[in-house]
Amino acid sequence: MSRIFMIAASAALFLGAGTLQAQERPEVPEEYRVKKLPSQSLSGPRFGFTAFTGQTADNRDAIGLEPIMSQFGWQFERQLVSTSNGAQALLEWVLLVGGVEQGEFNGSMSFLAGLRTRDGFEFGAGPNFNYNPDNPDQLTQSMIVAVGATVPMGDFYVPVNVAMGLAEGGPRINVLLGWIVG
Repeated sequence: MSRIFMIAASAALFLGAGTLQAQERPEVPEEYRVKKLPSQSLSGPRFGFTAFTGQTADNRDAIGLEPIMSQFGWQFERQLVSTSNGAQALLEWVLLVGGVEQGEFNGSMSFLAGLRTRDGFEFGAGPNFNYNPDNPDQLTQSMIVAVGATVPMGDFYVPVNVAMGLAEGGPRINVLLGWIVG
């Protein structure tokens, strides 16, 4: 008998606590609720340039290379979540090849987690990896922070981004634009 009483009392406490806890939670305003949307692909080509600063710019100058190089590549972007007010959580992979106009092959890969507002303003941050076969270290890592906007142009969108790679030897400034194919 006491065993049944203990089980019943435990169940009543458990269910009552859950009900009490649910009643104490404030209601989330509609504009901040997460919408269940299908994941969208927002990928497309990117092109622009990287400007080197500090010791890295000096090192490039010493071997006859310009402190600015072209960038061409592709951004793989996924919208993960969207709120009712239009904000989006994003994951992005940016793969670039740089310096071809100077006879170089600089490969770059960035992974960013970011947010985009309803108005198209966006920002993100994440790791960046660069590969240069002429560099004795070959693979370098940095942190990248990016801001930009995705501008509607008729039936497609044009992303414009400025990023700063916080790297040893001086920051790298990247300017990229492109369009969304997805």
